[in-house]
Amino acid sequence: MKSLEKLLEHSIICQAKVIAAFYPMVNEPDITSALKIWASENRLLLPRSLSFSQMDFFQVNSLESDLQKGKFGIMEPKETLPKYQGEIPVFLVPGTKFSLDGARYGHGMGYYDRFLAQHPQSFKIGVCYLEQVSETPLQVKPHDIFMNEIIIFEKK
Repeated sequence: MKSLEKLLEHSIICQAKVIAAFYPMVNEPDITSALKIWASENRLLLPRSLSFSQMDFFQVNSLESDLQKGKFGIMEPKETLPKYQGEIPVFLVPGTKFSLDGARYGHGMGYYDRFLAQHPQSFKIGVCYLEQVSETPLQVKPHDIFMNEIIIFEKK
């Protein structure tokens, strides 16, 4: 089964009222077709970076009309959208490196680790390419948040 199909058919994602995901950067797996589906179902949450390495998630119903380029050049929810206030059952999390035990390296700013720490019961899925997976455990810090699962994409 292809990685995008794994995301779309994942039992936790299928059952989730909302899915907190990410808009992919150039070096990240292209999950935009899944994002479009979840947006059309009113289930998509995407992050917007705030000051002091903080972020919040916002409900996005259209990738075309609800997004704008953010401060890092990443597509983010427009400032006119309200912050999502409910439970978030599942997160799709990007990173620069993952290990098979679920450890993750981000981009070094701590955005995801801080936000995920506030949602310990949520299921966390790391999304990456095969070359981003380390066969040896990553050295982590006490504040690093582990993924429950990793879905590996093939580069096109």
